[in-house]
Amino acid sequence: MADGLVAAVTELLADRPTSMPSRLAEAVRRQCAVEHVALVSFDGADCSILAAAGLDLLAVGTTAPAALSTRLVRALECKPWSSPDLAREQAFDRPIDQLAAALGIRSGASVPICAAGQAIGAVLLSSTTAGRSWAEEIRRVDAVTGLIALGLGIGREPGEPLRVVVIHRDPLTAHGLARVVERGLPAQVELAVGPWDPDLADRVSAADVIIAEAGALGSAELPSNDAGTANRRLVLITDDSGVQPAEPVSRGAGTVVSRGAALTELIPAVARAVGRPDPPWPPSSAATLTSRERELLIELCTGSTYKQIATRLGLSTATVRGYSRNLYAKLDVHSRGEAVHRASQAGLTAR
Repeated sequence: MADGLVAAVTELLADRPTSMPSRLAEAVRRQCAVEHVALVSFDGADCSILAAAGLDLLAVGTTAPAALSTRLVRALECKPWSSPDLAREQAFDRPIDQLAAALGIRSGASVPICAAGQAIGAVLLSSTTAGRSWAEEIRRVDAVTGLIALGLGIGREPGEPLRVVVIHRDPLTAHGLARVVERGLPAQVELAVGPWDPDLADRVSAADVIIAEAGALGSAELPSNDAGTANRRLVLITDDSGVQPAEPVSRGAGTVVSRGAALTELIPAVARAVGRPDPPWPPSSAATLTSRERELLIELCTGSTYKQIATRLGLSTATVRGYSRNLYAKLDVHSRGEAVHRASQAGLTAR
């Protein structure tokens, strides 16, 4: 199910087991159906293994420079990384990369855990199966990185709850939304009566997530210390005559949930808002892609070989490889898996 990982992580946060890190790692491993998961934290350019599940790669408690791993280097840059075939990645040759290959890891991904624009940790996914696409797993893990950070106790003081502000003109509804969040997550919720609340700016700047009634916002923009931050943390509550969507619909940088679906959809929406939001697919890159490069990007999503793509596009294999190198440079990615992830962000799909 689409929200299986969100549900598993929020359930652990609600239960607060003493073995939280290892349970989180196992939940990610099981929901993503991989052979190994590692949860790491960053301290400057060094990383520490906080938890692991599956194959025995690096022991929990190990501390090492992130520069020893390609996946950690990319995560430290707050960028997701993936590869369907690690053996074919020319740049995948750092010491920890070599260790993974020696232990039978054939494909993998890393998803950064970021706060305030800085990497504070990462989730590493590994599989013994080559040819695996990672776009869906990256999307699912990315939706809960904020909750994973909460469970691991990184990026905030020990025991510090999630900070949520609810902006709604109806006090009864506001209290109801607050109770839903408090029952589902270790959160401290404050209420605001609308954009005219004199303390709204302070509440929003201190909040991890803003839950707001669409009508309460009016034409006013949420205040923010840095442009766009508030919108990326926004969960918008709408009254759509009781229509309950199967899952929240992303609208702009925030997430929209109908009031009628709040009981089931609010916690997953908050989970998405807590996590590091994917930066929008760079408009400058999208604007400079040629029609052939866009076509190639879609073809890459099919998992076909360069030879198969060349045949379909009526080009030589060498030309397709050349186009691919130019495409990777424009998208600021280093692997086919990363390029496919960019395509997913942009809404491009395989034909």
